[in-house]
Order: sequence, then structure tokens, then C-alpha cells
Amino acid sequence: MQMHKEKQMHASTREAVARLTAAQHLVTTRFEEHHKIEGYEQNRYVPDFYGCDRLWKLDTLYGRIQMGYHPGRGQSFLFANIKTSIFDNAASAYQRSMNEAQQMRTLKSGTQNLAYSARRQRNSAVLVYKAENKPWSEQSLAPYLRRINLETLRKTMPFLDRSEQQELLQSRLERKKLEQQVRQSLLEKRAAETAQLRMQQKELSHRQDALTALLMRKQTQSQLFFRKINLAFDLQKAKMFEYYRRERNRRLQYAMTTQELSGTEEKASDGKNSRRDN
Repeated sequence: MQMHKEKQMHASTREAVARLTAAQHLVTTRFEEHHKIEGYEQNRYVPDFYGCDRLWKLDTLYGRIQMGYHPGRGQSFLFANIKTSIFDNAASAYQRSMNEAQQMRTLKSGTQNLAYSARRQRNSAVLVYKAENKPWSEQSLAPYLRRINLETLRKTMPFLDRSEQQELLQSRLERKKLEQQVRQSLLEKRAAETAQLRMQQKELSHRQDALTALLMRKQTQSQLFFRKINLAFDLQKAKMFEYYRRERNRRLQYAMTTQELSGTEEKASDGKNSRRDN
């Protein structure tokens, strides 16, 4: 049982390292280009439809993360989807996509942000809107990491999963126990047992070093990730907000003008009908 558990831990660590060290392709785009969010199908039948603008994209062998801005909501969001790999299976474009009309909302938990998962696509895509009036951070996503239907967050952003901390704490307790056993073995002059315990200490020390290095890598990648997406948004937000403010005013003015013209035509039509009756 203990051996099986250790194999699971090592397999989990290998997967985490593979996801963290995968080659990355970064793309930053200007909102004026109005790039669509790849794999996200918006519902175009809603009144006063606004298309989302992609501002930033990160592609790896295992998944894709995109940050966009929804002018209708006035909020930025992260859209993440997995790819087919040795760890996941999302073979078709349908499995990697999300339809706004079919997405499933996840209840809020310790945050004002809203998370949605794809329906019937085996948890292959996740969308998180940032409703909080502060930059993106680990706290923006932390409440959703352990949700079964939002597993894509953990897979595409492995630096957010700090489960190794618990294993590291347990290994430290185990190391203290081994040290006590070694001292007792030395006092009783049991050379063979001491050598075996020393070997266990060495293996445990290597494991601790690997866990510490992995946690440090995750922390560094997390800091870089949130710095990049916040920078990509902050550099454009003033111009972007002004652009969509003018666009909303233009649409409002157009609607008012259309309504006035419609009212004038109705009055003219009523006047013609009254003259005919006379």
C-alpha cells in the first residue's frame, strides 16, 4: 500500500514537472484587432451583442490559456482548455471548445469572480470572469482549483497547485523520526540497521530537495504568469475603455435616432389615414 502511494506521488510529480517545463508560445494582441477567443463560441442572439477581444494567449503542448475582455460585461476573463496529450484526451475541436449558450455556471466560493465549465465536454474548457476590482492573482482562481468540473484550471495552470507542500511537511516529520532511529541505532551499535537508516535518510533528502525545487518553480511561474496577464490588460485598458464608451454612446444615439424616425413615420402614416377617412 505504501509503495503504491509512493508511485502515485512520483507520477504526480513527473506530470507536474512535464507541464511546468513544456515549451511556451506567448502572443499579445491589441484589442483594436478584435481577435476572437479560440474555442469560445459566443451567443450572438443576445440583445446589444458585443464580441470579446483576445488580449493575450499562452500555448503549450498540454493546453491553451487566453485572456480576453468582454465589452458587454466590462470585465476581463481567462479561458483555458486542454489538449490531447499523454495526460489528457480532448481529441476533437468540439471537446476543446465552449459554447456560451450551453456553459454551466459554478457557484462563487470566497470570491466575487464567476467561473463556467463546458457542458458535456469532459471538463476540457473553463471560463473565469474577474468581477473583483483588483488585478488577477492566485486568490482570483484559488477557490475553483479543487472543483471537479473545473479541473482544466489545475491542468493548464499547474503552478497554482501546491499539493507538494503537504508531502514536504510529511517528509520532514519522517526525517526527524529517522534521525531519532539513527541515534538509537548508533547507541546500540547496530551497524547494519544504521546503514539502512542512513540510506533511507539520503533518499528522503533527495525527495525533499526535489519537492522544494518544484515548489519554487511553481511560485516563480505563478508570479510571472499573473504579471504578464495584468500587464497585457493594464497597457490597453484606458484606450479600450474609452473606445467602448464611445461605441456604447454611438449605439445609444443610433437607437434613439431610429426610434424618433419610426415615431415620425407612424405620425405621418396616421395623418394620411385620417385625411383619407375625411
